[in-house]
Amino acid sequence: MNKLFAVGSLFILSQTAFGGIEVIYGTDDRKDLYEVSNSLHVQLAKSTAGMIQKSMFVKGSTANTFDLKNAPTLERAENVCTSEKFSQQPLAAMCSGFLVGPDTLVTAGHCYNSFDLPENVCKNFAWVFDYSLTSANSNPTKNISIANIYSCKSVISVKRDENYDFSIIKLDRPVVGRQPLKIRTSGKVNVSDSLVVIGHPTGLPTKIDLGKVIYNAEATRFSTNLDTFHGNSGSAVFNATTGQVEGILIMGKNDYTPSIPSNPNSCKVNNKCDNTAQNCSAGFEGGPIEHGEAVLRIEKIAAIISKALLVK
Repeated sequence: MNKLFAVGSLFILSQTAFGGIEVIYGTDDRKDLYEVSNSLHVQLAKSTAGMIQKSMFVKGSTANTFDLKNAPTLERAENVCTSEKFSQQPLAAMCSGFLVGPDTLVTAGHCYNSFDLPENVCKNFAWVFDYSLTSANSNPTKNISIANIYSCKSVISVKRDENYDFSIIKLDRPVVGRQPLKIRTSGKVNVSDSLVVIGHPTGLPTKIDLGKVIYNAEATRFSTNLDTFHGNSGSAVFNATTGQVEGILIMGKNDYTPSIPSNPNSCKVNNKCDNTAQNCSAGFEGGPIEHGEAVLRIEKIAAIISKALLVK
């Protein structure tokens, strides 16, 4: 199989196995990292990573670097219309994750148990920090420092059911130059709090988006109007003011809709809803995603994370 199509197949698989986590609420205000002026958010981004298939890595043009080969554009991999935001950027990350300890990372459970056995995903995928654009014309697939690439040593915990969706991963070595993130351990997020999500929508280089809590009644989840996509699975959702992790992005509304409704093969545009998660262009969706993008409350697994930090 041609490698480009193999990579593309993984992104197609991620949509079916991971479920839709792809919708724009109100205006698409996702930003590339170089566009972000908030110093706290830039600092938080340093402790987030993307899960990338090891077979994509080839030796870079400079010492101790790697390139990512055959990373398709959003347009090519997903048949997204050229006019859509980020359509010409490369896709590489299957999921997003974030540091909670020197060598411990948290992501969504379905990133490790939906398309293969957890031990195989651990073996075949690496975690890459700073997979982001440093300027409008930079290429994040070139000359990735080996210092930013970490293998999965073991899967400490993985759970995916009607209430929980998380994985806790032990990396092959302590992460250098990046701080473990502070997580909520008690209480719950407030509806009035501003939120920020950092991750890799549809596998794109790091994107940062602001939003709000719009439903806070579920025991293990809350819902938001953050603009998130299936590659955002496992992204940390932060309090935008304090930087505390409030939860893990786990699911959301339908991803794309045909640009010509009568032609399902026409190029795709983002599903768009209003800021209350209603009036979506792809139609109504009920269940856990009726109220918007679903986030697992981090305090519900804080004790499990604490135990994982002790594992060597």
